[in-house]
Amino acid sequence: MKVHHLLKRRVALVAVAAAIALGASACGFANTSANPPSDATQNGVFQAMNADRQANGIPPLQWSPKLTNTAGSWAANESAVNNMYHQDLTALLYSDTYSGWSTLGENLIVGPGNMSVAQMEQAWMNSPGHRANILQRAFNAVGIGYTRGPDGRIWVVVDFGGV
Repeated sequence: MKVHHLLKRRVALVAVAAAIALGASACGFANTSANPPSDATQNGVFQAMNADRQANGIPPLQWSPKLTNTAGSWAANESAVNNMYHQDLTALLYSDTYSGWSTLGENLIVGPGNMSVAQMEQAWMNSPGHRANILQRAFNAVGIGYTRGPDGRIWVVVDFGGV
């Protein structure tokens, strides 16, 4: 039992260290960009979310390099520890990195490596909390990060923000 507890503490410490490093590394990225993402998966998720927002009369999200860096780092962290969980968005919001931002939110998903963008978006839209994030008017920026784990699964993190 002690070994299990120590392992959990070690994973938690690694996650905290990753979050601190993430905060330091995200400083140099722009809050938003007029250009959509060039990566096909990121762009697909970005377009799908904005289509759902448009269908509900909500202004589109802007692409955020800063949120994308945060989301990508978190997706890599989740895959590395083989555990899906939310990062501490309150700590991020009050960090110097996100000075001037009013709110942050996050959607996560892990699935088979061949999971399509449409399947991801449908899963999020079928979940009340994830749907609420996608359709949240206070969010006007989004960043999308993903990685493929050693087992082939895709880990996707969508970070939303209000700036």
